[in-house]
Amino acid sequence: MTLQSLVKIITYGQFSRPFLNYIVDYLKNESTKQHEEFIDYIDVLKLKWDAKYEEALEKIEEGIKGLSKGGLYYLFLEQKLIILKRLKDIKEVEVIYKELRDNFGNIPQYVRGLVVESLRNIRELYYDSNESMEKIRHWSEAYENNPVNKGFILMADAREKKNEEKYVEATQLNIQAFKTLKDVPHPSGVVQALNNISWWLKDVDKNTALNFTLPLGFYLGYYFDDDNFNVFNSLDTIFQVQKENNDPMMYETAFIFSKVFSKLDYEKRQIIWKDYTNTIYEVRRFVINIKKGNHKNTKALRNFLKQEIEKEQVSIKELNISKRTLDSFLSGITKQIKSNTLRNIIDNLEFEINSSLAIPIIKELKKKDIDKKFEENFYKFMELEVEKQLTEFFTSYLVHYYKQEVKLERVIKDIESGSLIKGRCDYYTRELINSIFEKPLQIDIDSLLTTNQEQKTYTNKDITFKEHPFYSARKILVKRFIKDLNKAYLQEFIEKYLKADSKQKDIIERYIMNYGRYDEIKNIPKELRPKVPKEINVFVKKYTLKRRPSAISFYVFEGKEREELFEILEEFE
Repeated sequence: MTLQSLVKIITYGQFSRPFLNYIVDYLKNESTKQHEEFIDYIDVLKLKWDAKYEEALEKIEEGIKGLSKGGLYYLFLEQKLIILKRLKDIKEVEVIYKELRDNFGNIPQYVRGLVVESLRNIRELYYDSNESMEKIRHWSEAYENNPVNKGFILMADAREKKNEEKYVEATQLNIQAFKTLKDVPHPSGVVQALNNISWWLKDVDKNTALNFTLPLGFYLGYYFDDDNFNVFNSLDTIFQVQKENNDPMMYETAFIFSKVFSKLDYEKRQIIWKDYTNTIYEVRRFVINIKKGNHKNTKALRNFLKQEIEKEQVSIKELNISKRTLDSFLSGITKQIKSNTLRNIIDNLEFEINSSLAIPIIKELKKKDIDKKFEENFYKFMELEVEKQLTEFFTSYLVHYYKQEVKLERVIKDIESGSLIKGRCDYYTRELINSIFEKPLQIDIDSLLTTNQEQKTYTNKDITFKEHPFYSARKILVKRFIKDLNKAYLQEFIEKYLKADSKQKDIIERYIMNYGRYDEIKNIPKELRPKVPKEINVFVKKYTLKRRPSAISFYVFEGKEREELFEILEEFE
């Protein structure tokens, strides 16, 4: 194991985690002083990715002791620069920046690319407050030929253009960075480039900013597990941009943000609370619960209906509601309004959709949209063979956060017995069936600059709630696993899943997602590709899964969770 090999692996960014875990297992078996130093560096990377910045700094100080000023020393120093930036310690950032810049000629060539990325991004980030940070020279072909170095340098160039308020040029450079890093792939870079476009344009070109939330949501779901901190940063961007544009998808983004946040452990939740306090409070106002039930009679809902009814000059007869019932509600005497009653009222009005609308109105519009799609999709679903019904519904279930509301065991039994009927499908089940027939998302990055330049205004008459790209991406991942799964054991696999508790199900779902994520990784050196460990070999063989993604997905897990994965997959054998 050489430092050059390690540098090659970490060019995947956070996507390199399973390979680093595999390397650590190997290095521990052949322990040398150099291997221990490599392990310390890998620990720093993982602590940084988990936002444990103080621990990472301590590890750096330990790891750097006694090191000569060679490649590993400067890799530690580069990580220290990034972590100090995250901790907003500008004075210390400047000290490390100067040391790296002044010693750039002493840094080994194979390490320089990583250092250049960080120096350029730090310099442009602090452009307004500290112009004394001189720009590093980086026009060597060696960096241009390395796609990761090139991608991040392009993003630094983009930030420079943004600082100069040249937003069109900044967007073009971020698009180039996206394309370059997607070919690696480098997930954090891919998402960062798209996030930059949406966030920087939200106040100067709202519509183009909105267009780029589609690929941002897609690659966010495609590349990252729920507990990754990139998820929250990008979901925050998507939500804010969609809200600014009164886009109906903002309600689903709020739902996703809320569900992902609720799944975090206490330590990670505290970190997110600190960074996204305002967003957390805000998204709660937009989360829609589409279960059946009456709506509370709020002042906002009463005032809106009064205003719209008077504006439209609609008669009581047209509203399909008695005058007594309407008067009791509008005067605040009645504390609740039935779902059907509210829908009857808004069906006879016409109004624009905006972020200030009372949630009960959006809830009824979403339920109406679900019903309309379900009328057609239920019959399509019932025409499928039973095996296809099982695979499609199970896929849809694993992908969506609605699964927490769906009684999967009952639905599976109804499918297997051929007794599934429309009347027994609640709104969450209907939404999962509708999802099966959603058209795959087609994203042409270049066209997003020219598509829908005029601001789109939705009304209650033309609103439709499209599937969130976050789910579209995860559907692709799950389908890769299901496609490889031996269909002779499909029902058994689902039954074993049903018997697992909530924590075990979460681990299984992550294993399935990462199987799909790592299916496309091709360029890892043979000696660094994880092998299927003997503990899961029977599982992999029984279900005829591909060995490479099976092994890589296994090594995504660490410590106690990996032991739990062993035990869970044993139950599936």
